[in-house]
Amino acid sequence: MASSRMMHILKIVAVLLAGALVVLLVAGLYLYRLSETLPEIGVDGPINTACTSVVYAADGSVLATWHGEQDRTVVPYDAIPQSLVDAVVAIEDERFYLHNGVDLQAIGRALKVNAEDGAYSQGGSTITQQVVKLLFTDGERTLSRKVREALLAFQLETEVGKRDVLETYLNLVYFGDGAYGVESASQHYFGKAASDLTLSEAATLAGVIRSPAGYSPQSHPEEAIARRNLVLSKMAELGYITDAEGRDAQSEELIVAESAEIPDLAPYFVEYVKQVLIDKLGSEMVFTGGLRVYTSLDPAMQREAEAEAATVLGEEDDPSVGLVCIDHSNGDILAMVGGRDYTEDKFNLATQARRQPGSAFKPFVLVTALEEGVQPDDVFSAAPYTVEVTDGTWRVQNYENTITEGSLTLSAATSWSVNAVYARLIMQLGPEKVVETAKAMGITSSVEANPAIALGGLETGVSPLEMASAYGTIANEGVHVTPSAILSVTDDDGAVVFEPERTSTRAMTESVAKTASSMLHDVVIKGTGQASKISSWSAGKTGTTQGYRDAWFVGYSGDLVTAVWVGYPEAQISMTDVHGIRVTGGSFPAMIWQRFMEQATKWQRSTEVAIVEADESGQGLVKVHVCADTFLLANPDCPNPVDIYIDAQNVPTKTCGVH
Repeated sequence: MASSRMMHILKIVAVLLAGALVVLLVAGLYLYRLSETLPEIGVDGPINTACTSVVYAADGSVLATWHGEQDRTVVPYDAIPQSLVDAVVAIEDERFYLHNGVDLQAIGRALKVNAEDGAYSQGGSTITQQVVKLLFTDGERTLSRKVREALLAFQLETEVGKRDVLETYLNLVYFGDGAYGVESASQHYFGKAASDLTLSEAATLAGVIRSPAGYSPQSHPEEAIARRNLVLSKMAELGYITDAEGRDAQSEELIVAESAEIPDLAPYFVEYVKQVLIDKLGSEMVFTGGLRVYTSLDPAMQREAEAEAATVLGEEDDPSVGLVCIDHSNGDILAMVGGRDYTEDKFNLATQARRQPGSAFKPFVLVTALEEGVQPDDVFSAAPYTVEVTDGTWRVQNYENTITEGSLTLSAATSWSVNAVYARLIMQLGPEKVVETAKAMGITSSVEANPAIALGGLETGVSPLEMASAYGTIANEGVHVTPSAILSVTDDDGAVVFEPERTSTRAMTESVAKTASSMLHDVVIKGTGQASKISSWSAGKTGTTQGYRDAWFVGYSGDLVTAVWVGYPEAQISMTDVHGIRVTGGSFPAMIWQRFMEQATKWQRSTEVAIVEADESGQGLVKVHVCADTFLLANPDCPNPVDIYIDAQNVPTKTCGVH
């Protein structure tokens, strides 16, 4: 019995050994065949040719060139400070001096972390493997490429020393903004030779390698500082510096050099396009791929936008301006003002800033209400409003408490941005429905289902790009088109490399969009947005936040929709005395919008919004001249007459007898 069991075990062992032998033979044959294809190893091997990428405006003019290889300056190992070498080793490959090109311990750790995360979040490649990838492989993530890379790394370290590997790596690696190698990066970010870098600066550069776009000292200083401090902590942990040296370096202020290649026109737009493409194609392709980037920017409109922002608010202590103009029919971004001076502040107020919209958020409530069957002539109390909500008591006052009693139609309340009416309206509708509407119309930032959003009280805020895109949905008869600054990207042979997807989604009915447009037109004609009037038909909405910290005007005419934000980017600072006035949405934002759009609409089709007229069955909308106070047919003495479009069956039959 025991003998039979032993024979069975021996048979199993024999089968397992035979299987293992077959696996080893196959693996050995595979590795042998790979080794026969390996190139000659040496640090003087070929470097992939890098070609300049060119960025074009819509009229074919060149906006910018992005360089790759041309910005690399090769320096010997002795010209690289030891602090930079140590920093790179500490953060990129801490066991560099212990392995032979491949770090099995690091690979095991990466496999464990990735398995726990359920995604590829950590790699195990050594600096030597990175050199091999840059010199000899095509960068594809395949098993064959990884094995080939490992063999090459091992072979490289058998033929050259660690010092040669480091010298090659530090001259090859990409640091962002077209800077290759430590010397080019040092000149680009700090305006000095690599040999003159301080410990803090060296750690900053080492930190950039992992994500050149995300840790750029110029574009993302806060992220760069946090990454630098992580590098310094790692250096202290590994004994390259003392704890005291690390603390001193962490306290050092990050001072970067001004970019030497800032475009003369639309620098914020160009940087926005660059970051989009880096996210889509990777930094290597953007800076070395010889791309031809065709954008939607209209140079004439861009110059006009920059000029008007500088003319209206051009004094040193004035608040800043963020502006975005979009062709709402196709989503093309035509103009973008991201700040006062790109050389001083690269934070893009048009796309990156998230600020409170104030009453400029009310159109999302308006559209929701119209979709739910609320009519422009429905009457609401305009008196101050108090209501219990989830997190306490919500008390709503009208702007400067100008209205303390009485009732208004929804149309009049929209024209004069009456808070109490919109507070009552969102409580009737439910904030969840308003959030759904805002998202469908083009708001991409997080919006909480809180009643305060009716008055623009958001936790995160929104950007001018989002607001322009969302208002464009109303202008485009209810269809939202995804905005894009890029038309297409090709290689230097003309083959398409990337083309953004332009999705069109209906967010509201055509009838609702046109009714909302008519009501927003009244905001311009007789409401809070009168300073925005231009010679052609237009519609829009003002927005002013508490304490006059943010001011907006968002509006459209013809195919153009433009959002203008005015405020101080560095903090929530009240604008109670700018050129002698308190800044509201109806002041400087409306003024900038008016000056820009008066010119811009001359280059674009501009027509009054079309209305779906009632047919023989009585279905559709009809234009009615009514008194805004009584919402009966207006007589010549009515002080606030207004034209509205309502369903044919709801047209009032009586004439106002109050005035």
